[in-house]
Amino acid sequence: KLFQTDDPVFISTSSAWGVMEGSVRNLTRKKILCCMCGAFSDKWLDVSRRCGKSAEGLQVEWGKNIDPDDLRNQLSSGEFDMVTLVHNETSCGLMNPLSDLIGVVREFPDVLSIVDTVSSFSAVPINKDALSIDVMLTGSQKALAMPPGLALMSVSEKAMLRAEQMEGR
Repeated sequence: KLFQTDDPVFISTSSAWGVMEGSVRNLTRKKILCCMCGAFSDKWLDVSRRCGKSAEGLQVEWGKNIDPDDLRNQLSSGEFDMVTLVHNETSCGLMNPLSDLIGVVREFPDVLSIVDTVSSFSAVPINKDALSIDVMLTGSQKALAMPPGLALMSVSEKAMLRAEQMEGR
């Protein structure tokens, strides 16, 4: 109910970064576009590259939202098959316009979205299915206000089908 989805929800005995890394490793065939606007979103680029994946940053000044037009321009190159996005960037106190950004990603059917909702999950309604988010993940310690050490994520059928085709997942 909290994910507002009919897709499966998985629980991991890890931090949210555990399922973030798993998503990167299991879903990227080509290249990842990491939307970067603060400390947590900037970390996506490092994690993606440490996983051996080709990745590029769409960097904006900390505290500024990712611009949907900039995202569209990057995705129109055709070189990316995944976008990472932090919904609520606590390091600088901003909330990205999730509906607008996911709307842009949906314009590119071969691109999957991974959305970190660690600090907004359950505090702000996010309808995963209505937005067509492919992977929505959170950790137990921030918005859920539980002890750290658990991660939760919901994965779309589209993402599950891609994972089935990945070697070395």
